[in-house]
Amino acid sequence: MSKQVVPVGTHPIEVGHYKLPTKEVLRLMENIKKIVMNRLPGMIVYGRPRLGKTTALKFAIENLPNYLQSPIPIFIANSNSYRVPSEEKFYSDLLYDFNFPFIARRKPGEMRNQIVNLLKEKAETSGTRRVIVIMDEGQNLTEAHYHWLIDIYNQLDRARISMSVICVGQEELLTRRTFFLGQRKSQIIGRFMTHEHRFFGITSLGDIKSILRCYDSSEISEYPENSNCSFTQYFFPEAYANGQRLEKDADIIYRQFMDLRKQHGVTSKLEIPMEYFTYAVENALKIYGAHGDKFEWITSQQWLEAIKITGYIESEIYMALALKEGTK
Repeated sequence: MSKQVVPVGTHPIEVGHYKLPTKEVLRLMENIKKIVMNRLPGMIVYGRPRLGKTTALKFAIENLPNYLQSPIPIFIANSNSYRVPSEEKFYSDLLYDFNFPFIARRKPGEMRNQIVNLLKEKAETSGTRRVIVIMDEGQNLTEAHYHWLIDIYNQLDRARISMSVICVGQEELLTRRTFFLGQRKSQIIGRFMTHEHRFFGITSLGDIKSILRCYDSSEISEYPENSNCSFTQYFFPEAYANGQRLEKDADIIYRQFMDLRKQHGVTSKLEIPMEYFTYAVENALKIYGAHGDKFEWITSQQWLEAIKITGYIESEIYMALALKEGTK
């Protein structure tokens, strides 16, 4: 391990800025690859809140070009919710999220042309004549929004540029698609909703092991750069040197999650949101590790406390009540 000094509070675990190539992230990237390779116009990606969909998107954006072995341009925008949607607001938001340098109040048609020209330029410069647009919080998109996206799609198509739109959001995306089916909105479904990807949380002991393995491996979670020091090693250097690994605690963590659910009467199928799981790991490393209480290693009780602090069980109880109310 390198002797590089890292100021306390600046480690990725402490600031919460890091991305792990989990099974779900890689599965998402594989499905996006199919969309791109087959020149399909769109796909919806959905799942319950806090599963890590947005983080997965960021990882995909950073790594997809290498994964595809193609410098395809990728743009991501947030689907903002307005009481009264308008073309001007929609196009202005897109220009802002696409980091367009000069955003000014213009007529909607002019703003759309700016978006089209930006996407066209990037697609042509890359040599792929392809562009991916990811709409985060896609459950906020209305029928009008989809028609405005179709206008952009058609303009690019006339310039022989292919655009794939990936809408990422909560399970309401499926409800929206069902509504469009009932309304015979085939132009929307055919372009953006024919293909779907269900994003899952952590559903098994095997999932927990694979994620913890990322924290243990310096090939995945190395910090500082070129230090050959994994996240686990950084916070528990002596225990790590003696062979301790977070992955070895997977059974303990799994049992604590299951016992906690049982104690609070949560009977739904296990699906731990990635956000709560990573919070639990971060809590354990920060509180009990080298910059915290300096314990030799994490005990079973300490894992339980690290999980409780995340608010996971409160969220599960709330979800169960919301589903119960929704079925009345």
